[in-house]
Amino acid sequence: MDNLFKSAIRVALFFSAACLLLWAVIPGWRSVFAGLLLGIGASVMNALLLKRRVELVGQVVPDGSKRRMGLGLGSRMATVLLAAMIAYKYPETFNMPATLAACMMMPFIILVSASIYNKRH
Repeated sequence: MDNLFKSAIRVALFFSAACLLLWAVIPGWRSVFAGLLLGIGASVMNALLLKRRVELVGQVVPDGSKRRMGLGLGSRMATVLLAAMIAYKYPETFNMPATLAACMMMPFIILVSASIYNKRH
């Protein structure tokens, strides 16, 4: 799991670097690339929150304790909502469709990383 997550973070960082480079080179598309950067940041944050939640559940289940979990989905939704609110408040800086599309990027990156990992092993 950690190898998949590390490779997905690496791909997200490469994608962010490419967006930053294209943001500097193509001035007409700056809002799109800034929206992609904002969305990938929110997506990485969601992946970190989900990883933490999975680790907590993995610790609680073997113990058999009935510790109540909460705010897992809510915190991830709030992260995407915050990115959308920033893009909505500053439409000249951030493109809303690009922001929302990039917010859903990490699950696909992890899926591709997992399929590549499974083919190798």
